Amino acid sequence: MSSVGLPLVHEEDADGLVASVFLDIRTRMPFVPALFKALASDPESLLAAWVQARMVYDHPGAMEAADAIRRSARVTIDYRPTSKVRETLVPFAAELPLMLLFVSSLRLSLDHELPPRPAPEPKLPPAERVPEPEFSDRGDHPLFPEICRVYGTQHLPSIFRTLATAGLLEEVWSATGPVLASPAGAQAITRINAEADGQARAIPEVASFQVEQARPILDQFARALPRNLIIAVTTCTPC
Repeated sequence: MSSVGLPLVHEEDADGLVASVFLDIRTRMPFVPALFKALASDPESLLAAWVQARMVYDHPGAMEAADAIRRSARVTIDYRPTSKVRETLVPFAAELPLMLLFVSSLRLSLDHELPPRPAPEPKLPPAERVPEPEFSDRGDHPLFPEICRVYGTQHLPSIFRTLATAGLLEEVWSATGPVLASPAGAQAITRINAEADGQARAIPEVASFQVEQARPILDQFARALPRNLIIAVTTCTPC
């Protein structure tokens, strides 16, 4: 296992409150996103973040907001991905807009840009074994340090571990890495962030998160997620 990236709590290591939160996440998503695995080293921070993120997820406008964020990430590149690449990235293209919406909402709450509300009761399932994710996010690859340098983060996104496991990382990174470092990529990142921020502001009633110690992790994901979304959307025809 590579030492690159933030420390993550994986499914088989989850117990107690962390396992309950992970199981609740899996009732809505096909995997536990890395954001929550990174927050899981502090179970109370994880719980507070998930309670607000769950309210965003369950909001009637969440899917429309995610679609708008997804559309904002379209960038034209000279790359024809294989069907295997598309199949591998479909789950990311589906879930990444929601993840960016979560992070934007949580950061706006921390910054008091959304009026704080009392947190609802968690109502979590009992702690049991958490199922394995529907695809592997455990790959390792020599490109990982370079990706972190380009991203400017300590966090190594799961999208790259999954591509590495599938033997697809070199192909995808050689096509999309230069785009992320280009002026067009920078403009797209700014556009995506603005869209996610606007969509999160449109759901103010969910705001309850006030765990300041989680800010460094949120900042890492706020930087990585728009870039991940560009990769997923530009290589996935179903988006």
